[in-house]
Amino acid sequence: MKEIQQDLIQAGFPLPVFGADGIYGEETQRAVMRFQSAYGLQVDGLVGPNTLAKLKEVLGSSSPAIDFPLPDKVLSQGTEGEAVKQVQRALKEINFNPGVIDGIYGPNTQDAVRRFQSMYAALANDGIYGPNTRKYIRMELND
Repeated sequence: MKEIQQDLIQAGFPLPVFGADGIYGEETQRAVMRFQSAYGLQVDGLVGPNTLAKLKEVLGSSSPAIDFPLPDKVLSQGTEGEAVKQVQRALKEINFNPGVIDGIYGPNTQDAVRRFQSMYAALANDGIYGPNTRKYIRMELND
């Protein structure tokens, strides 16, 4: 279990409270479910053959998806934390510099998101990071 937890952390699904402690508790289950959701797997919280295979594939590939994990929640001005840092790092990587990577969704991050959104007619140019913006940032990172 410890190895799976370490793999989840490396894949960008942190376990901030208990870390890789070898115990399959609620935190690990939530990380597994977020991983399954992010990679289009059945979200059941169980580490079965499909989840294991996808985890190995993700860690084995050198794709930017690992270097730049993206949160799957809505973020907007005033939000703070690791999820904001993930978006800031991704924006910087695709040349929409949000300024300091500080985990604070302030005016600079909002502006970088707006500038990115303005590139795509399908995106609302509202400066809010959500599922559609995430999808397009992921596409840019994988190019």
